[in-house]
Amino acid sequence: MARELIRQSEKLQLAYLGLVTGLLLVVLLFTPSLRPITLLTALNVLILGPAVRLLVSRHIPRLWAILILYFVLTLFTVFGITRLTQALAEQWVELIDALPGLELSALNKLASFETKFREKFGFELNLGIHSGVSQMGTSFRAWALTHVPSLIGSLASGAFLVPIFSFFVLKDGHIFSSLYQSLIPERFSKRASEVLTKISDALGTFLRAKILEAALFGLMTYLGLRLIGAPYAGIFSVIGALSNIIPYLGPFIGAAPPILIFGFSDSLFSHFWPAVLIFTIANLIDNFLIFPVFVAKIVNLTPLTLLISVAVGQELYGVMGMLLAVPAASILKIILMELRSLLYPIN
Repeated sequence: MARELIRQSEKLQLAYLGLVTGLLLVVLLFTPSLRPITLLTALNVLILGPAVRLLVSRHIPRLWAILILYFVLTLFTVFGITRLTQALAEQWVELIDALPGLELSALNKLASFETKFREKFGFELNLGIHSGVSQMGTSFRAWALTHVPSLIGSLASGAFLVPIFSFFVLKDGHIFSSLYQSLIPERFSKRASEVLTKISDALGTFLRAKILEAALFGLMTYLGLRLIGAPYAGIFSVIGALSNIIPYLGPFIGAAPPILIFGFSDSLFSHFWPAVLIFTIANLIDNFLIFPVFVAKIVNLTPLTLLISVAVGQELYGVMGMLLAVPAASILKIILMELRSLLYPIN
């Protein structure tokens, strides 16, 4: 009878846990303005959490640990990111101003190619490339003028709100986490707490690994473009670093803008083949060394598991699947290992 009452109590506790979890998800689903802030705050906490825990383990009060971390990040932002942002903004303005000339040069090259093709083969080559490039250039300029200011505004808003949200989550998040975990039935609480901690650590490790990988790729391309004296090196390296977040396919996406601009511009064509070589070498290093070996070691997955998970993610959900494949594989591995320990206990 007592055992039956315990089981009934556990069922009610699980139902209450599901209700609380469902309400939290409903709040996020029906308040779109909270979703990006919540996501960025979660990512920020996953990245900064280990540093806070390290300082706390050195007997520094949690509040002071967070304040020290924020002070260091503020110094880095003021003296590093601010100067970088100013340099990138100047290059962006120069690139936007140069786009009409680059577009005209591209159209002239395409027209010359079509003329030579007609003279050599005796018939007209009409693939719509000429009008397509013209329309693409017009659309890009319109998009840049329309969306970039709003994007900058959104980034500025996020840059203000996310640190505030992150501060309070880092300060009091463990209290809410303990409160949430207290809703789990006692028989499962210890195991669930261990699994949630492992998943949180795995996600944080993956994020830090991807940031480091993207930074290395951006640094390689920036140094290479600076070495050959190519313009807009900062812009192109940032594009390359951001697109590098997409496994395997991302570096090629990041290489497209500089290669196209250098390839179609008469004045910049001398940088075309060196840029192709730089991005090819950077891609080879990233695809065959940094990602499958370095990132795989950090997230505790074998290179083969990493490759298979990315391929499966791409097949199921395209680019988004590729982005989520590695953290999903890490979480799945943790859950499978826990289930294995339950099903096959070591005597």
